[in-house]
Amino acid sequence: MYRAKHILTLSFNAPHDPFQIPKKYFDRIVNVTDTVKRVYYGMIEALDDAVGNVMHTLEKEGLLNNSLVFFISDNGGATYTRATDNAPLRGGKCTHFDGGLSVPFFVQYPGAVPGGKIFEQAVSSLDIFSTIAAASGASLPADRVYDGVNLLPYLHSNNTPHDVFFWRSGYSKAFRQGDWKLYMNEKNKVTYLFNLATDREEKYDRSKTEPVKLKELINGMKEWESKNTIAPLWPSAADVLIEVNGKWFRFPS
Repeated sequence: MYRAKHILTLSFNAPHDPFQIPKKYFDRIVNVTDTVKRVYYGMIEALDDAVGNVMHTLEKEGLLNNSLVFFISDNGGATYTRATDNAPLRGGKCTHFDGGLSVPFFVQYPGAVPGGKIFEQAVSSLDIFSTIAAASGASLPADRVYDGVNLLPYLHSNNTPHDVFFWRSGYSKAFRQGDWKLYMNEKNKVTYLFNLATDREEKYDRSKTEPVKLKELINGMKEWESKNTIAPLWPSAADVLIEVNGKWFRFPS
């Protein structure tokens, strides 16, 4: 076993289509009559076993107590597969509603991160890099801007690491500042404003009743976009139609 400082990344494909599992995992899921959901839940069981194998190996090799471990998903559940939903959150994969942006995010670092604690503040996968750098004692170049922050000091408090978040996939984009969130979809010609403190499910559009806050977030989005003018090298090839709360939206694929 390699014992010097090292990093290991495991990018599991499951749960993801194509939906297929060994029979032993299918048999574990009882009292689920929907076959699609049963297979999907079985894939999660298989993933859980695989993650368990990693953790058990770290423990066996005496590395667990000195390992910083992240477990995270890349996006919210893909509601269009009929296998999962993100209730009570709105939307899912491909969307910039919170059902598509909110993911499982676990951190384990014995002696440095308190166990069994739920951190309520919003964080980002972009924080993983800066957190690993800090934990390993790496020195980062100071001549550039880092999108993420070191989470370790925040995980001992309830202070928020970020006041703002931006997301953009072509014509679909969102900006969160504090508890307020702006969503804009140019092809659907919609602009929504949500207060996540009182409306985590994004049911109530406040764009008409909060014009000052709407303008503030639109200006914040424009300022951020002015700093990100380089077009993506991997453009969207097509649009996908996804139903969200009874309304059809176009999203870049």
